[in-house]
Amino acid sequence: MQTRFSRFFLFFLLFALLAACAGPAPLATETSPMPTQSPTATPFPLPQAGAYETGQYRNLFAEYLGKSEAEIQAKIEAAFQQLFYGDDVSERVYYPVGSDMAYMLDTGNDDVRSEGMSYGMMIAVQMNKKEEFDRLWKWAKTYMYQRDGGYKGYFAWHCKTDGTQLAANPASDGEVWFVMALFFADARWGSGEGIFNYRAEAQSILDVALNAKELSGELATNLFDPETKQVVFVPQLGENSQFTDASYHMPHYYELWARWADKNNDFWKEAATASREFLPKAVHPETGLAPNYSYFDGRPYNDEYHGQFRYDAFRVGANIGMDYLWFYPSAWYREQANRQLSFFASQGVDKYVAEYSLDGKPLAGHRATGLIATNAVLAHAADPEIGKPFVEALWDASIPTGKYRYYDGLLYMLGLLQASGNFRIYEPGVTPRVEAPPPPRAIEGKFAPIAGKALLMVGPDADAVNAYFDKVVSAPGGVNLELSLDSLDLDALEALAKRYPNSVLSVGVSFPGQTEAIASGKADSQLNALVTALTAYPRPVFLRLGPEFDAAGSGYEPQSYVSAWKYFYQRLQEAGAKQVALVWHTAGACEALFGGQAPEAWYPGDEFVDWVAVSYREQFSECENQSLESALNFSRERSKPVIIAAVPAAEADWAGWFAPLFGFVRANNDVVRALVYWNTTHAWFDEPEFLRNWKAETAQPFWLRANPGLFDTLQP
Repeated sequence: MQTRFSRFFLFFLLFALLAACAGPAPLATETSPMPTQSPTATPFPLPQAGAYETGQYRNLFAEYLGKSEAEIQAKIEAAFQQLFYGDDVSERVYYPVGSDMAYMLDTGNDDVRSEGMSYGMMIAVQMNKKEEFDRLWKWAKTYMYQRDGGYKGYFAWHCKTDGTQLAANPASDGEVWFVMALFFADARWGSGEGIFNYRAEAQSILDVALNAKELSGELATNLFDPETKQVVFVPQLGENSQFTDASYHMPHYYELWARWADKNNDFWKEAATASREFLPKAVHPETGLAPNYSYFDGRPYNDEYHGQFRYDAFRVGANIGMDYLWFYPSAWYREQANRQLSFFASQGVDKYVAEYSLDGKPLAGHRATGLIATNAVLAHAADPEIGKPFVEALWDASIPTGKYRYYDGLLYMLGLLQASGNFRIYEPGVTPRVEAPPPPRAIEGKFAPIAGKALLMVGPDADAVNAYFDKVVSAPGGVNLELSLDSLDLDALEALAKRYPNSVLSVGVSFPGQTEAIASGKADSQLNALVTALTAYPRPVFLRLGPEFDAAGSGYEPQSYVSAWKYFYQRLQEAGAKQVALVWHTAGACEALFGGQAPEAWYPGDEFVDWVAVSYREQFSECENQSLESALNFSRERSKPVIIAAVPAAEADWAGWFAPLFGFVRANNDVVRALVYWNTTHAWFDEPEFLRNWKAETAQPFWLRANPGLFDTLQP
């Protein structure tokens, strides 16, 4: 990127010198075609080059809303986890098949489409999720790819979940997104063998796209009309190849193909130019709305449904926003973004609906998260005063759930990446290769939530839990109590259990200086009382023995601690305490360790431990074997689920501590399946902004809170 940046810098310097020599010039003002419908806009400088030249990607959430990087990454990760690993029925759209394949489900139609498969691959490559990418690509090549027949070389656009093809013909947008995702995968990870030679696979699709007569079957046409250089609606003999879909026009992709493809580079450059000339003709001159389908000259398709602004057309705005961000083709993009967003502002940013006639008459009464997302991406090209409310609307939108979550959910996920500057160009030969993270081992711990979920627990005592509930008015998924073996307050535990009947129990039992007495049976009276109490609860109980055993001054000598642990374990087994999970809780803090030993010295062995817990005081602390990362890796190696015990300092704030905490849990959800929050500063929940942030975060389906069916959702 250095060469391109140098060219940009020289161009900018020359421009500045010329401007200085020319002297002052009259101020130019941009006029809106709908001045009564848009906010008053402050002139905003037009860019001189796009992100491809500069390497700079605007982050609208940070720029317009002041969101921190930690908050933004947490929101992106939350969306990914829910859409890819959330509840099977109401949240996810990504479904693994066997050990090496997966599909994206159109939940509204119960089928698999090349559109969704290619979107899923693009999301995966942008987020460095190679396993998910390869699974999707293998499913597409196995079931959708046409090895022979009338559409040889293309992908069937429509399949059942078992791979049976419902329609053999391709859909042009799926082919386009497949190509772009494969090129990016080659740049990020490098190409492998066979179908995982990403670059060769991308080029193969491009070859068929321009040479269907020679390379495809008797029913197929080229993906791009040879005369107009425009993408066709369907590369199929007959009417469907005689018109186009404005949302399939992605000149920012064709521009990259012109640079990277092995052949036909001039054609791809011409295709980018053709799309940039087509789009101004296709949108309405006042509203800026595009129809679902158009003729090559820009006229709306002669159909009452597809000749209007409907679901396909949502994507036109996002494509314009991304072409503007990556390449800044012309000033028209600014005019169009202001025009379209001004129209939606006139309808009410929080009220506009999903479907309109091209001249702006509502055709449906419902809203669509997908349109909210694409309008936020279009804000890249708009004046700040016009674009900012749409960026804020995307930030405030919930992750789509329910039967029709597929299209809205994928546009929402793409919108978060695109609006935040995390949807980037990965250029072959320029982008440094990165090693994709290895696929996580299966976590099968006792009472562990499924991937994509985490238990939300609160402690450390009844006062803290009750104060939390009084403010949040929502019982957490677990309630925690800290006890001491030599002064067990089992009445307090019973009171907490009664008040929160649909929450799991988390109990920390300290016994410094008593390890030898426990191991020798001299503390059996206290031990028996504890075991009897815990086995009486018909719900999961997480028992943390000697929490933070390895902290300086803890008083737990490793060998006697292990002996005491094993004695505890034996007594629980004898009592038949199947509902009790033993949790090994390391301090995970950057401080001198007790006796100067690594935490492993206190580890009783895999067969005696159900969970690992680690205290969170500093985000991503780095201190040899005592760091958060090493504790998580220790757990990954043993396939043990992890509880994060979050203990905030008095000066902690939302952006600097809480948002990174939630982001850390989500980012490590492959192993982190629970969070217990120490509510030591009740006053935080008296602050409206903090309470609003907390409720917005913990209301996400990722977090498991108290409900009558909670216990049944946990692994046995």
